Amino acid sequence: MQKSVSILVADHNHPNVESIKATLTHFNDMKYKFDTAYSGKDILEKADQSKFDLVLMNFAISGTNGIKVLDEINKRKLEVPVIMIVDEGEEKSGVEAMDKGAYDYLTMEEIRTVALSRAIRRAIQRKKLEDDVRESLRKLEKMAIRDGLTGLYNHRHFKELLKNEYKKAKRHIQPLSCIMLDLDHFKNVNDTHGHQFGDQVLVKSAEILRRLVRDTDSVARYGGEEFFIVLPNTQIEGAFILAERIRAAFENNIFRKGDVSAVVTVSSGISSTSDNNVTGDHDLIENADKALYRAKWRGRNNVCTFEEAEFEKTVSLKEDGKKIKDFYAKLESVHEDIKETCIESAQNILRELNSGWDYINEHSIRVSRYAEKLTRELFMSGEEISVIKHAALLHDIGMVGINSKILKKNGRLSDEEYNLIKRHSNIGMKIIERTKLFHKELPIILHHHERFDGSGYPHRLKGDNIPYGARVLAVAEAYDVMMTDTLYKKASSPDEALSEIKECAGKQFDPHIVDVFVKVIERSE
Repeated sequence: MQKSVSILVADHNHPNVESIKATLTHFNDMKYKFDTAYSGKDILEKADQSKFDLVLMNFAISGTNGIKVLDEINKRKLEVPVIMIVDEGEEKSGVEAMDKGAYDYLTMEEIRTVALSRAIRRAIQRKKLEDDVRESLRKLEKMAIRDGLTGLYNHRHFKELLKNEYKKAKRHIQPLSCIMLDLDHFKNVNDTHGHQFGDQVLVKSAEILRRLVRDTDSVARYGGEEFFIVLPNTQIEGAFILAERIRAAFENNIFRKGDVSAVVTVSSGISSTSDNNVTGDHDLIENADKALYRAKWRGRNNVCTFEEAEFEKTVSLKEDGKKIKDFYAKLESVHEDIKETCIESAQNILRELNSGWDYINEHSIRVSRYAEKLTRELFMSGEEISVIKHAALLHDIGMVGINSKILKKNGRLSDEEYNLIKRHSNIGMKIIERTKLFHKELPIILHHHERFDGSGYPHRLKGDNIPYGARVLAVAEAYDVMMTDTLYKKASSPDEALSEIKECAGKQFDPHIVDVFVKVIERSE
């Protein structure tokens, strides 16, 4: 039995309250702490604010009656035991109160005897038993849907969860993506370091996944060293960004247990309702599994989408590897020409729709030039340079969806107007996504306003979680904005602009990229 019992004595009759306290003090087999309430409203307010072990309530409480108070206690789910006190000859009211959830009832005569302390003891014991049963049921329910080692959803519950999310996605016409992950060479980890260390790796892996996903996402242990993430309302591009973030987190993590340490990488396969063969939730699992197999085939520590896996599978069936390579190179050249034409057309359309406001296109061209110089100094590959150039030329296309009055406003924007402006990166990504030409540019377009300290938009990504190309573009764009006259500000000098860029290193910008960019600009001046 607990050391002290906290009791709320509810009675508008002060002598009754004092009589209860005196009785319990006389039969002091337990220690008591008292508070008092003199009306139904007073009972509910105090029971809502403080944790009482018991409420002793006069059925004829001022302004109401015990049944109404009990109904409100149940409605608010206060879960506090109640013993009702009734007048002599009113035992029927006591029985009615018990039907409504009271633990017991006593007459006015009984509260002056040892019957009061006995009733309290029975109520406290019953409440403890109910709490123990409730906790046991909660643990059983958790065990029924959770993996015992990692605490993630188990395979059975995951299947049910995915089925429900698929139905919801179809009903609301929303995208749904999935990531299947597998720890690379996990058998070697167990064989080399033992199964206890292997279990530690699984537990820590689950922690990494939980840390990186959103609250709306669901992570499950699919089996063995395999995990599955369900991403509601997420396009395949968003799933790819998350999978890459997870891959990098594992690659840069060291698992430790005592003196034993190891790096364990992860391979991922991505499926989405946008895959052309998806007719049910089972297809999402099968597609993710095929993509995962392809990621393993590539050499592990890799992310692969189902679309990529299908394309590579088709290509691998060709007979002449040299012809394939030559064809692909020429096709890439044609593809690049198509991209350039598409970008030029997009800028012409934007100029047409925003007549008299050429700043967006001119700004994008200048940013592209700065970004190209920077990427070459960063020793990026030809393909990476091309992707960032394209993204720079397209990064403000989403401005077409912003009211031109806001874009041309001569003066400070209101919070509401600024929030509308911030939507342009999402709008731009959705527009460019429809062309099916700029798959690799999309994350850069979407995230070029993220800040290195995590305070940017649209997803408040932080540090290395921001796509590298977006970090490059952020510096190039900010410099051009400062160097250009607009409706609401005068251009800065190169020294002033570089000083501001350096001041924001580590806050708005990647410090390493800032260092390289400053050298590029100073050398070209």
